[in-house]
Amino acid sequence: MNEETEILLGKLRNIYSETTVSHILRPRNTESIPDPDGFAACKSGCGESMKIWLRVRNDTVAQAGYWTDGCAATIACGSMATDLVLGRSVNQALSITAEHIANALEDLPAGNLHCAELAAETLRVALRDCLLTQQQPWKKLYRR
Repeated sequence: MNEETEILLGKLRNIYSETTVSHILRPRNTESIPDPDGFAACKSGCGESMKIWLRVRNDTVAQAGYWTDGCAATIACGSMATDLVLGRSVNQALSITAEHIANALEDLPAGNLHCAELAAETLRVALRDCLLTQQQPWKKLYRR
């Protein structure tokens, strides 16, 4: 590891928990899902955006993927949100909040709570899209 990388890691560890640093350096679920059962694209007030794709089998979230153009904290929040949703029913997953995401990342700094809010909102919209797709499957054909 070079000196520049070590300095950057030190700065990250001074700000974030080890769990958050892990999700920043090795984000989970970063792939898009073709023909998803649920999809959402949201934008935060600070201009960051996030997309979440979901695959549901037997009313359980079997696969989740995300993308963001956001900061390190937003990357960690998207990663954690997609981890938290796996294995839950759609209705159970709707209860995941920004607070759940921040707590799972072990004390996300207050200045980064908007990142967890973006991840939670994008997840909620994708889950609602899953419910709509279940009720009206033909609408999935018109998704872009």
